Amino acid sequence: MSNLAYKVERQQRQTAKAEPSVIIRRRASITLGEKVLIVLLAVALFSASLFLISQIYVSYQKNIEIQQLNNKYEAERNRVGDLEKRANELKAPDRIIRTAKEKGLKFGDKKVKNVQE
Repeated sequence: MSNLAYKVERQQRQTAKAEPSVIIRRRASITLGEKVLIVLLAVALFSASLFLISQIYVSYQKNIEIQQLNNKYEAERNRVGDLEKRANELKAPDRIIRTAKEKGLKFGDKKVKNVQE
């Protein structure tokens, strides 16, 4: 009988082993070529972003220079306008006659013409 018990126990072990085992699927690792492509893509994106940032910075600097030149232009234009206004005041015939009389010039019977330019 002991032999029979041994056979039964052996059969139970064999049936236990016959159960389907769980299949563990491993995810495929990234190949060397894919790694190289990913690195090249990252380098290209980094380079493109640096180029774009540098161009934006240059554009910003040029914009500041343009604003400074515009401010200088406006200041000079105002200065020229003030000088033209002052020149017109100095050209006034009444002022010229008054200054001439103060300096001792005498006017005869001739009429002084008001010449406006």
